[in-house]
Amino acid sequence: MDEWLAEFIRRTVLRVPMSETISILKAWAFFTERELQTLTLRTPKENRALEVVRLCEEKHATIKHAAALDIIYCHANQNKRCWNVYQMAKPSDPEMDLFDMSEFKLQFKKSIHAVSKNVTIHFKEFGDALWIRIAWGTHHSRPNQYKATFVVYHSKTPYVFIANLAKSCQPVLCQALVIGAKYSQIQEMELKSRCLDSLKDIVFKRFNQPFQTYHPRPLQERNVDPGIVDPRVTYENVREKARIQYLTRETFGDGALPKLEFASYKLETMFRGENEMGVLEGRTEPFRCVVKFSSSHLLESIRSLAPAGIAEAPISNLLTCIPHKARNVFKITEKKDLHPASSQATNL
Repeated sequence: MDEWLAEFIRRTVLRVPMSETISILKAWAFFTERELQTLTLRTPKENRALEVVRLCEEKHATIKHAAALDIIYCHANQNKRCWNVYQMAKPSDPEMDLFDMSEFKLQFKKSIHAVSKNVTIHFKEFGDALWIRIAWGTHHSRPNQYKATFVVYHSKTPYVFIANLAKSCQPVLCQALVIGAKYSQIQEMELKSRCLDSLKDIVFKRFNQPFQTYHPRPLQERNVDPGIVDPRVTYENVREKARIQYLTRETFGDGALPKLEFASYKLETMFRGENEMGVLEGRTEPFRCVVKFSSSHLLESIRSLAPAGIAEAPISNLLTCIPHKARNVFKITEKKDLHPASSQATNL
């Protein structure tokens, strides 16, 4: 076994927490049960990794085996990466129900290797999800196994989840995806998160959230909870408290919300003034700023703002529309009077 391969396996094992070592090695299925029993798992991480490497050398492990171990580790720790969502459109095959996974893999690899031979591609299926690991190389260097791109694709859907993709590799990967999945177009959605399952919940509409437009009803018709949401807040106006609770439920519902860590808003606006404003006079470039909201669970934090007395109800649609529009990166610009259809303005 080559030294670089042994080192790659060693580093992969070092990343595995002790509590997950047995489960990940069993899922790898490279070692027999008897071989696993020979490992001293309570030793320091370095010694444990060296024992795994020793067994791999005895069994003549290849890059295919090492890549499978890395995929299994990343699947078990998928929230350690930031995932971007891509959406494909316009199927090129009218009979999409006849999707063949083997054909997808073949066409996917063929498309990438037509551009670059120095790339390693490995697949592993987890239920209905296909995980793809791609290590990119150049004409003058071997594939970098430490900076692999991960792709998660659910067959018969137009959505793809990608982590750690360099801009230079994006066109090649996107072309391979549309060819393999038999679509004509693909574009990156403005939706990103570390929680892969939450991204899937959003694009596959697997969460129960109404996002209704608020239409006021008489207070006596509303089913409200008289309990105080936050004991630190004293409500002198019970009717106002009931209104806030009603609005919050109408907007967010009572169920669990998808987990997102941030929402980013890029604003571009022009200065307008009738009087002379010195350095601002005749300015043609727009003013730009970025507002970013961050939290370990952003949507849950937004839902708690009004009941906690931190913000007024209803909460701005700029924040509540995130799962409904399936995006958490927004660009807000002014409407173009001459060509409104081509405007990039975000109308919420």
